[in-house]
Amino acid sequence: MSQLQSLTAFVQGNLPERLRKLEFNSDMDELRFIPAQRDLGLDQYQLALMQFDAVLSWGRFPYRDYDPRNLCALLLVWMIENGPDYGPEPELPSIDIDVIDGKTAMVVVSMGLTESLSIKKDEAGDIPFMGAKYRLTDPELWLATEGAIFGADAQGAPIGEHG
Repeated sequence: MSQLQSLTAFVQGNLPERLRKLEFNSDMDELRFIPAQRDLGLDQYQLALMQFDAVLSWGRFPYRDYDPRNLCALLLVWMIENGPDYGPEPELPSIDIDVIDGKTAMVVVSMGLTESLSIKKDEAGDIPFMGAKYRLTDPELWLATEGAIFGADAQGAPIGEHG
């Protein structure tokens, strides 16, 4: 699941039911690439990092009935729980509230995100690359948490977190 899909599902899933039925859009804007090509292993390849603005917007948001600070809290909770494993630290979201009348406003949230643009080998994939077919993927990364370094003897020196 992309970060935009995750953010959208989290925010919409935690709004009161009556707000989920409002006019709502979730879009990607100002897409730019950071060169970061590398083999990720497991038949995966990272083409680049993508930086973009996630833009969530609501028409006729009932700002008097539902405090927009709740929306701010949801965005920050998602950021904390979905912090990046790599790349630059995310920017804090900006929120534009344009009052329509005494009860409703147009609310637009913009939030900078960075994610990997990665592909995985798949014979049924649509992307030709280096003589094979690939499909888009959310990369699966395996990270070592402990190990041993062997030097002059067979004992080894532990590294990582040991209990």
